[in-house]
Amino acid sequence: MAVALARDYAWLRETQPDLAEAYCLSYVRGLGKAAALGRLGVAERDMRCLPIAEAVEAALCCADDRPPMTVHALSLGGWTVIIEPTGCRATRPECYRALSAETELVSVRVLMDHRYEFRWVIDGVLQTFFDARTPRVRRGTRPDSLEAHMGAVGLGGTVAETEPAAAVLALADRVTGVRIRSSHLAGPLLGAELDSALPLTPR
Repeated sequence: MAVALARDYAWLRETQPDLAEAYCLSYVRGLGKAAALGRLGVAERDMRCLPIAEAVEAALCCADDRPPMTVHALSLGGWTVIIEPTGCRATRPECYRALSAETELVSVRVLMDHRYEFRWVIDGVLQTFFDARTPRVRRGTRPDSLEAHMGAVGLGGTVAETEPAAAVLALADRVTGVRIRSSHLAGPLLGAELDSALPLTPR
């Protein structure tokens, strides 16, 4: 596991403040980009290169409560990272079970000032889930297995001791060994527009 700290992810709010307001990052081990997107329900014929910045801008300009939903993917260190800048499809149980089938998934969902969720799933089974606002309230089959790493990134107390979004990203870094940098999100990535928006409410 890589030794990441919350400060290693301060760049997200500094360089992409609009994206930092709401996003979902899901790391899937051992799958290619097209395969991972396919498990999320994207047909290969619909995949194309899409800039994340355009998706975020479109969401900001959207007049109603249903911004255009897009999904993007990049491959790093044997994992594919799925980025949802305007949604959270990968956090739905039916989706994270499909994504993690016979492999492993780590997901971070941030809705600034409302949710800072961390999920670790192996072969469809939720190992650990918590919200960084209350890091000691955890569920899953192994709720305490990441406790040492949580403490190291500032999630060891009853509330987050550091910026919660950066802390859950640092924890994902430690579990996967994948370090996301600002350059990874700068250009167009393989992705697709999703046919329909799914509710933002958790299941």
